[in-house]
Amino acid sequence: MSGHPSPQSRKSSNEVTTHEETLKASQLAGWRWEICNSVHTYDGDIDGYLRTFLSSHAPYTANINPEVEEMCSSFTAVKGKERESYKPLYELLTALVAEFPAERKPSFYVNCEQPIPFPFKALASRHHASKPDLAVSWPGVALPVSSAGDKIDAPHCRMFSMAIEVKDVRREDPFLTNANGSNHMSDHRANKLVQISVNARNLIFAHGLLAAFTLGIYGDVVRIVRYDHACAIASPPMNITTIEGVKALQEFFWRFVHPWEGGPGSVVGADPTVRSLTSSDETWLAAQIEAHNLKAQNEISHGDKLSSEARWVKVWDEHRPEPREYVLLRLLDANARLFSRSTMVWLAIEDTRSEACARNDIETESPAATGTQDPSEQQRPLVVRIIKEAWRQLARPSEKAYYDRMDATLTQPADRIGLPALVDGCDMGARDVKRWRAAMNGEAWVGDDDLLSMQSTTTSDPEAAPETDLPQPSTGPPVIDKGYIPESVPIPMHQTHSWRLTGGAALKFKAMERSHMRMVVDTVGRPLDDFDSTKELVMAIYDAIRAHQTLTERCGILHRDISSGNILIVEHQPDERTELAPCNGILHDFDYSSMLKEPPPADGSTTATSDQPPLLYTGEDLEVGDEEAESVANLKERTGTYYFIASDLLYPGARVQFHDVHHDLESYIWVLLWIVLRHTAHTHRKGTGACAALFRGVDDMDAAGKKTAWISERDHDRLGPLVIKDNAPLTDLLNTLHEAMHSAILARPKCKLTYATVLGAFKTAIDRDDWPTNDRALKFIPPKTTNVNVERRTETGTVTFIEGPLHNPQSSQQSEAPGERKKKRTRGKYDEAIEEESESELQQRSEGTESPTPGSRKMQRSAKKTRVAQDSGSVGEGSSRQASRRSARGTAGSSKASGGGSAEGPRRSARLNGSKTKKA
Repeated sequence: MSGHPSPQSRKSSNEVTTHEETLKASQLAGWRWEICNSVHTYDGDIDGYLRTFLSSHAPYTANINPEVEEMCSSFTAVKGKERESYKPLYELLTALVAEFPAERKPSFYVNCEQPIPFPFKALASRHHASKPDLAVSWPGVALPVSSAGDKIDAPHCRMFSMAIEVKDVRREDPFLTNANGSNHMSDHRANKLVQISVNARNLIFAHGLLAAFTLGIYGDVVRIVRYDHACAIASPPMNITTIEGVKALQEFFWRFVHPWEGGPGSVVGADPTVRSLTSSDETWLAAQIEAHNLKAQNEISHGDKLSSEARWVKVWDEHRPEPREYVLLRLLDANARLFSRSTMVWLAIEDTRSEACARNDIETESPAATGTQDPSEQQRPLVVRIIKEAWRQLARPSEKAYYDRMDATLTQPADRIGLPALVDGCDMGARDVKRWRAAMNGEAWVGDDDLLSMQSTTTSDPEAAPETDLPQPSTGPPVIDKGYIPESVPIPMHQTHSWRLTGGAALKFKAMERSHMRMVVDTVGRPLDDFDSTKELVMAIYDAIRAHQTLTERCGILHRDISSGNILIVEHQPDERTELAPCNGILHDFDYSSMLKEPPPADGSTTATSDQPPLLYTGEDLEVGDEEAESVANLKERTGTYYFIASDLLYPGARVQFHDVHHDLESYIWVLLWIVLRHTAHTHRKGTGACAALFRGVDDMDAAGKKTAWISERDHDRLGPLVIKDNAPLTDLLNTLHEAMHSAILARPKCKLTYATVLGAFKTAIDRDDWPTNDRALKFIPPKTTNVNVERRTETGTVTFIEGPLHNPQSSQQSEAPGERKKKRTRGKYDEAIEEESESELQQRSEGTESPTPGSRKMQRSAKKTRVAQDSGSVGEGSSRQASRRSARGTAGSSKASGGGSAEGPRRSARLNGSKTKKA
């Protein structure tokens, strides 16, 4: 690998920098990028699809009565009249399930144009609502409608288990291939896939599903589409005007409501370790909140009932055969991308009722079980925890491996300043694979979820043994032969197998499969953008840097994903840690970390910062051949959350061999600057638009150029003076860190950022006694931009960027300068194209990839003129690089800024603050 740039891997961020990034037109581009190459069609017949992906414990018997036959034969989809199909489809689907057992019978709803918001209120503003044409209830739940024309007030995702999209003709089927076998991602096809994918994403997040099923009806053909966090697989088409097609559709619904795991009311794809709260759960939880005076009381209550977003879950640990039970009170943060880690961070408490029942040998209807027991009678104190769920790629080690390394090397509380400890949790996917293998080999499974015991209690032959022609046990995930149909035991669902089960070329991407992690940590924190004071913010980041140093020098772990979401302000620690090693901030989320096979020697003779790079290994879960080993190991070498990636890792073709410690240290500085620009009272002339001016790039080169321009100090036309009002300590800290980055990145010779430099700057600032008080975080309102569409040709087609000057919305009512009105009229015709309600180009921006959209050279030229007229001081791609080179030559010998930081500080500090200085 020497001499070659290592591959980049960039996480998207949930944050937005402008109002336009929350609009549907912007978010479509990010969705189209995400689903490209991740939606496949099953290579087999419909029977194989149903048996492979919808294993059921109950045999299906066709029950197509004459009424259904008449509906099928008379169904006709009319071109251009899609809505006329809703009523006959509603009646056909209702008739298909009419003879299902009442407790497993779903009902249907014609939703049409009613918007269904993203399932979590705190994040709903970042994601546009979906509008499925039809929706399916949970089994045994009769929706409050009696005909296709009835409407539900304010429908929401939690009411439904499946969504259905309807189009008027067959050629609207986005899964069709061209005559040459190509399935080119055209704009039209991509938009159809986005519709159905958004429905699936919302269902998965609303219910914590392991997989979601949706239906696409195109004219008179139907496709089933199964989504998980790795990819989507569509079934072969079924013609609902034929008996064979309608039987296949009925069998699908039968299997869907008769899952292998889960009783009446459950569906295939539901997580058997998750359920919504019952009335007894809410009674018990309300008693705990009141008795223990939980701080979250007001935050998790809505009206007279606890939040419908709360869940009950089981958490296993490698050291216990039985799970512990937790109530997830409130979602703190989530990565709402579908084909991703989809990380969700919850505030939670342990459900001690089952423990109390076991201890006292009491019935489940006792006060301990129902929540009416006096909380003081419980033996263990109730504490608030953080539970994280994520879907890691099998190409990466489990995050638990990093916690195990910390436990082995950091044995004293004082060693773990800034680092959480793992309380419970395991790789649910790895556990599920072991359980599957035990069932396939007829072995006993220790636990309450033995697959064979489920089979023996639900099939007619309790002695039935699994088939013998099966894959042999191994340490890796199950490898399913293409022709194998695992009807006897369902494939594991806490670990995806979608890529492998699609067959063909997709098999080479088996490293893209994902495994479900669920972990409980002991330290509770709140996001950086919720600081009570700017000093608290700085102290939290300071402790996170100290934790980073401990990880690299003592554990041999390099984090590689420093971001605003991965640093928390400490709100609650275990008592023993609070007394012995209190801290203000913690560093968490080690999914993208790398680790030496062995920790560094205790004498410090070798660390992860040596010439040898941190060793990336694939983990024990993944089986790869020798020819794949290097590519898998290199897969994620340079990584991070896009807005905070070090500048020299962003440049395309950058000859940076390894993601190293100094890159992470630079990311800490970008995190601080990100929070300051969004949540403090500063004097930047662009106000809240300053964040986008620095961090929002149209591609990697532009993003790197903007950061380099800021470091070079030649960007004041873009950024303007940066002084934090009435906050000299924070202003001076930013000046000092700016000087350090300039020396490390642009000066010759370079002097890499070190822990001593960065921690020293933070410590000097923290020790000052002139910090302001009561300067809580200001709410960030994404500013509106005066937009033009800029189109650029790339290797993959025409890419549309939204460019233009940013302004503070609070100053938008100011009088216009001469000529401004004419320029605004020029921009108006471009604004009209993006003024519809919508979801974010954030994913597009954060991944550095945009989707093709049509455009014209005339618009491109006009847009460029408007952009130059409005923002003539900005630094473009080429000028950013030139400015960086000129600055590096001209300022290499500049004197360093002092720690004073007032308006009359040294020359470099004055320039940073935008003051004019005369040449000596």
